[in-house]
Amino acid sequence: MAAILNLNDKNQALSYLNACHCFGRSPTNVDTVINAQEVSRIHAVVEWSNNQWFIRDISNNGTWVNKQKLVKDSAFKLTVGDQIFFASGESHGFVIEDLSPPQNMLLPVEQIGMQTPVSPILLSDGNLLPSDEKPEIALFYVPSKDQWYKEFLVDTDGSAYPVENADLLFFNNQKWQLKLIPLTENTVLMAKPKLSVEQIKYRFNLSLDEENTELTITTDDEKFSLSNKAHHYLTLSLARHRDEDAQLGIDADNQGWRLPEILVKELGCDITLFNTHVCRAKQQFRDVLDGACDGDELIERKGKKIRFAGVSYRIYKGSELIVNRGQDKVSLTVLHG
Repeated sequence: MAAILNLNDKNQALSYLNACHCFGRSPTNVDTVINAQEVSRIHAVVEWSNNQWFIRDISNNGTWVNKQKLVKDSAFKLTVGDQIFFASGESHGFVIEDLSPPQNMLLPVEQIGMQTPVSPILLSDGNLLPSDEKPEIALFYVPSKDQWYKEFLVDTDGSAYPVENADLLFFNNQKWQLKLIPLTENTVLMAKPKLSVEQIKYRFNLSLDEENTELTITTDDEKFSLSNKAHHYLTLSLARHRDEDAQLGIDADNQGWRLPEILVKELGCDITLFNTHVCRAKQQFRDVLDGACDGDELIERKGKKIRFAGVSYRIYKGSELIVNRGQDKVSLTVLHG
């Protein structure tokens, strides 16, 4: 993420640039406010274009880069170390400290009593915060909805709440502001054709002691072998409950729904770890299927209940096929690879 430092106050924290970042006097129309009468309401724009950063002067009194006055309305390529001045070649200066591409991030909000500066957190499409080891909040992006969500991992209902740019989050005794980069004309979404839940087949390989669970998912065109992960056992447990209901003759729409409070007792974990495993499973489904099917469609929530949405799944324990739902009869030998 590109960053600038205010030359008039070097004790001030770095400012991070949006993909289209405006400088000027107007507090409602710009990203960086310069409170000076000689500065135009919208004075200059720094933009990310064709994988480079450019500055463009749109003011009445001019913009300078390294003492060179810019040609109005002409893009000027920036480099690290460039000094930018507004309305004269010596006043209201900023220096370019970083020119990394735009990136979604969480910025720390300064609070009274803070002793040391806190670094921003760069975001991937799926995040457990403040860390994978001690998560409090899940923050994730769902491509099909072009929407970010937050989920409080201590909640038993696992509700996901939409969040927007500049929203505030609080975790690890620290307040953070969400900085999201909007899609631009340079962004091309390469989405795969949508997959229905019925098009995905699952194969769980469970060790005899139930300590290790491998998962393979297959679509009409691709096969993905997912290595042993703790969250696969949670998905397998949900699949077992769905199979139990199917054996009882419960219709497909009502199969497998269980309360998290019951599941955490079965799994021997607390609700935070349970929700963490759910988030990891959903994110892995999103990643391997490349957005063709959302994790929320494969592990569903309704009210306070949760279930596995798959309709075609096999569960092997050792070499024994113990569940075969929605697929033809097969050999009982486990096929590896």
